[in-house]
Amino acid sequence: MTILKGYNSKHRPVKKDSTTVNVNVYMAIHHIEKIDEYEQTMTVHGNLWATWTDEYLVWSPKEWNNTYKVAIDTWRIWQPALALYNSAKGNSWHIYMHGMPAMVSNNGRVWATGAFTFYVTCQFDFSDWPNDEQECPIVLADWVYDLSKVNLSDPAGEKEYNKPTIKLSYDPAERDIGADGSTSEPPAIKKHVSGWEVTESWRKHCYWGPSGCTPEMPDGQPEWYWSLLEFGVKMKRHQPYFAVTILLPTLVTCYLTLMTFFLDTHSIILGLLIFNLCLQGLFGWQMIRDLPPGSGGVPKIVVLYSINMLATLFLFLLISIFEFLLVLLPDDYDFGFDLREIAKKCQLPAIFTKRGISFDPQQIFNPMSPTYTEDPKEFNSPLASTPFTSSALQMDNRAEEEQQKNHVGDDDGQQLISTSESSSSLIPLETALQIEEGQSSVASTSSDERDSPISKPTTSQGPTSPSSTPFGASAQEYEPLTPLGEQLFTFRRLLLIVYGLIYLVFIPYTFVF
Repeated sequence: MTILKGYNSKHRPVKKDSTTVNVNVYMAIHHIEKIDEYEQTMTVHGNLWATWTDEYLVWSPKEWNNTYKVAIDTWRIWQPALALYNSAKGNSWHIYMHGMPAMVSNNGRVWATGAFTFYVTCQFDFSDWPNDEQECPIVLADWVYDLSKVNLSDPAGEKEYNKPTIKLSYDPAERDIGADGSTSEPPAIKKHVSGWEVTESWRKHCYWGPSGCTPEMPDGQPEWYWSLLEFGVKMKRHQPYFAVTILLPTLVTCYLTLMTFFLDTHSIILGLLIFNLCLQGLFGWQMIRDLPPGSGGVPKIVVLYSINMLATLFLFLLISIFEFLLVLLPDDYDFGFDLREIAKKCQLPAIFTKRGISFDPQQIFNPMSPTYTEDPKEFNSPLASTPFTSSALQMDNRAEEEQQKNHVGDDDGQQLISTSESSSSLIPLETALQIEEGQSSVASTSSDERDSPISKPTTSQGPTSPSSTPFGASAQEYEPLTPLGEQLFTFRRLLLIVYGLIYLVFIPYTFVF
């Protein structure tokens, strides 16, 4: 080709050495292969376009059969020595656009393109995990010529079309299909890859020199600066199952911790706290598996989880100490201060007077009273159906004979009456009449009590106010607190206010802000 006669591809395409070559670079990203959170790297594929003016590739179309554009192999002409400055591999440092021929216009304008695979380093911050957004830059610069020779800035400025175009899939026949079977335009756009959603891209230009990287043209000597171009993508973590796997278990364990303040039986509280700690350990193990490596600050969900576990463990130790103090110390023990005075100043009587749910867990599995004795004469009693052995009958006959011998010859002349047809013992008639009168009076008394609209308490304890009766326990079952118990109860309710404020602050901070 005559136009390339005497052309030197190693020389800058300017006729005066003081002329700066302005190179415009554009990028299109077609695929993001991998985002490695541990190595904080990204593998991206796409195409790169570069355009500049070559003063040695100018001709008159009339002299060349009205030819305005020609395709020339890129390796035969000059091209900027672009380099990937944040490359994670040494073999991908230099960028050569040798994949396709360059298009050259008659005015010397050159358009060159080439495919690339960049393995770049990123800097991730997982403080907002799993709602974190990360950015990954792609930094390009000319590694041979300084600012006085090559400038990568666009004369038109940083416009919207200068940003990298992201098209992760290309299928012209693909459409968004609605519920009614209709299709929509434009074609569906792929946005998710490797658990991330690509939200946007950016392009920045700066001049890198002794004073750092500044977007304005430096005032000093251009030989001290290099033109630097930065492309990048912004990604947001895509975890639609986060609410079920992490959010819901965390809120459930927080609720169980607060639930213990509304229970009044220490054994039930300790059992619920042990179950809560086991549940937190199970969910914590699953969350550790999903957590990214430590980079940046501690994720807010981890802060809430740690606070909840420490609060639950502290409450477990506190209730254990309370139970130990109730057994060890006397009921009227004086601590030297009265927490009930603090409760009065809070002006929240409902919190410090109403007690929580109180019940005996043994009653759930054994509802019968421990003082209950079974009547052998009951219909379904196992004792009533027990047959008498012959030895038992012989013992009864001997006892009857001895009693008859003892009563023969009594001068009092008392009549003896049998309590039953087959009874083995006799009692005097007067005694039997007294017993019968007593049973009838007891029966009339019990019938009067059943018919009376007001039942008397079965215990000898004093009256109790409705406000201090625990939920789930009647007034007869309630036992008033001792002075020591009132102090510990007041401390627990003060701690309830502190716990409520902690959760009220950290739960919205974790999931909202």
